Amino acid sequence: MKAIVIGGGVIGAAVCYRLAEAGTSVTLVEAGRVAEGTSLTSFAWVSACEKIDSDSYFRLSLAGVAAHRDLVAEFGAAGNWYHRPGVIQWLGAGYEGLPLAESPLHQKLSRLAALGYSAERIGRDDLARLEPCLRPEALDIGEEAIHYPEDGYVEAPVMIGALVEAAVARFGMDLRTQTPVRRLITVNGRAAGVETATGEVFYADVVINCAGRWANDVVGSPDFTVPLAPTLGLIAYTPAVGTAIRKVLRTPNLNVRADGGGRLLLRANDMDETLSADDVARPDHPAAIELARRLGDLIPSLGGIHAEAARIATRPIPQGGLPCVGTLPGLDNYWVAVTHGGINTSAFIGIALRDEILRGQQAPEYAPYRPERFFKAAA
Repeated sequence: MKAIVIGGGVIGAAVCYRLAEAGTSVTLVEAGRVAEGTSLTSFAWVSACEKIDSDSYFRLSLAGVAAHRDLVAEFGAAGNWYHRPGVIQWLGAGYEGLPLAESPLHQKLSRLAALGYSAERIGRDDLARLEPCLRPEALDIGEEAIHYPEDGYVEAPVMIGALVEAAVARFGMDLRTQTPVRRLITVNGRAAGVETATGEVFYADVVINCAGRWANDVVGSPDFTVPLAPTLGLIAYTPAVGTAIRKVLRTPNLNVRADGGGRLLLRANDMDETLSADDVARPDHPAAIELARRLGDLIPSLGGIHAEAARIATRPIPQGGLPCVGTLPGLDNYWVAVTHGGINTSAFIGIALRDEILRGQQAPEYAPYRPERFFKAAA
């Protein structure tokens, strides 16, 4: 079987790797370089703890966490992109979940315990022990937070590079970078290949669209699009600093984690809401300046620090905020995978689409999140 995968981000890389590993002849077609799109601009927290308001979303997210652990285990010493230092989340940090996430801390902890998810309540003294560099008032007297000791994050560019390199070196994948796709080629109601911006045509038995925020731009027809509701996000990076952050921190006004080479990665939900499509990612962007200021407030020894770099990305969020993974009604041999939090479930998407494409086995975790729901709604 021949497969074309559009998009060299974290989802495309996972799909390519799993298909090539299974013996499929894979061509990865990427408009620019691999790992330079949205995957490069993500906090990349890998967890399931924020999806506890929905049993199906929790199961999907949990499968994503397990798939990441299995994937790095397969790569052995080379699987060095998944770090699990633990995550500390302040109660007022702005959960991604729905009503339960806004409930008192004990209710969320009770729900997590019932689900068997590793989480513990911590107070001011616990925080000082876990993160001694924070200001003493980082948690107010009597305030509490949740520590997820097994949670972590992915260095997405490292993961993508490892998967793509393995797919090429081990399994002979054909990698085509700097090759934008212009349209999907269809024959008698099935996908048959793609045409690039230069007119070059690639034919295959199946086409998998992993182009993320560009998923609708590469198909060339409104008949093959899915509703998207993208948002902007900014990530700022510090220079190398001498202050170690042991955990991933999600505070009410700043998310911070290590990012290699002594740097720290910073973001905040409210800063993302100030962005516009015309903004340019620069270290002196007002949002980057504010993130650095907030870091100094959180860690006194870093007061006065400036952002060294910033990136802005458009997050590929399907309409309604839920994942969109599967086939389109009326079009055979074509799959699309676009989702907010794609890094979180990327390793599992690779397995799920491999099994569906090659074995006809649909992952039950994606049953509520298939593209057909949009077409049923339109009908």
